[in-house]
Amino acid sequence: MGAAALVGASFVAAAPAAAASCTAKALETVVIRSTTSTGGTALAQLNKGESASASCTMYYGADSYEKCGIVSKRWVKVTRSGVTGYVVGTCVTITQD
Repeated sequence: MGAAALVGASFVAAAPAAAASCTAKALETVVIRSTTSTGGTALAQLNKGESASASCTMYYGADSYEKCGIVSKRWVKVTRSGVTGYVVGTCVTITQD
């Protein structure tokens, strides 16, 4: 299968299969939020070095944020310990399983 990587401001992805699954690994501790906004309700936390199952799709919020030294609108949908929400896309790496 192809691999996807999110590093800094780059997102490179092979065309994922219809039922592709991905994993997000936190480069820094990030908050899992209810929406693609830094104002979204905090649901849980993904600590630096921890992984969570993730969608292989990038989501874009309406507002920009600055996290991990990068300004972006990108978010990643993750599920960890039964909690599903969104983390800032600049502070995680994504790999296709």
